[in-house]
Amino acid sequence: MRVRLYSEIIQSAALNARRVYRLLLPEPRPIGRLPLLILLHGVHGSELDWTEQGNMLQTMQNLVEEKQIDPMAILMPSDGLTAIGTGYLNWDAGRPHLYEDYLLEDLIPHVEHRWDVGGTKETRGISGLSMGGYASIRLAFAYPEQFASSSSLSGFFDVKELAELIGSEDYASIFQMNEKRMMEESPITMAIPSTVDLPKIYFDCGVDDPYIHMNRGLHDRLVGIGAPHTYAEHPGAHTWEYWCEHIKTHLIFHANAFQGSSS
Repeated sequence: MRVRLYSEIIQSAALNARRVYRLLLPEPRPIGRLPLLILLHGVHGSELDWTEQGNMLQTMQNLVEEKQIDPMAILMPSDGLTAIGTGYLNWDAGRPHLYEDYLLEDLIPHVEHRWDVGGTKETRGISGLSMGGYASIRLAFAYPEQFASSSSLSGFFDVKELAELIGSEDYASIFQMNEKRMMEESPITMAIPSTVDLPKIYFDCGVDDPYIHMNRGLHDRLVGIGAPHTYAEHPGAHTWEYWCEHIKTHLIFHANAFQGSSS
């Protein structure tokens, strides 16, 4: 079995624009509908990152050949490509800056129908690095009925960090300085669903990463409310070297979650 990379275009109603996504699929495809992992990039990034810098095709190929994971589909979208990062959020500026709607209402349903993958909570997971890790955990908390599993590599979990990354003008377009909404969109402060409904959660961070304090803070919060999750720290920083090494653990985590949800 080999892994093949596809690059396709979608017309997004939420963005009133065309966007490109990348998809990894095993070939020949196994019988039945494959589970879908959505894999998000960070600031300054695009749908190219995980294959061009993250070596995702070869990583998936190796794990399937070694039978560490069952075959799955991996969707690698862009965040909408506005400013240096959109947060995968619906901006208060309104249409055409509805990046959450683009992901959840346009792209994922399109990919699941077009490629016969995912389609249910039990067959859908989400992961990402940095800004993508933030979005993966936020969306799992906000829409637990959508995902079997969620994971983050080196994520930031206070959305105010976006102001430091993308600049005050673009940040104002997202939140218009609405403190209540900022808290509602930050995993460190937002409402968390009951443990019965919560997707399986895994996140990690390098001990030399500038976001290590946020990861420890989210871990402490989840421990405090008794929310099941797994948290790990490793040597390393906010680098592709770290992400390329540890994404393997995330793929195995999601593959196990898909198996557990279907049993």
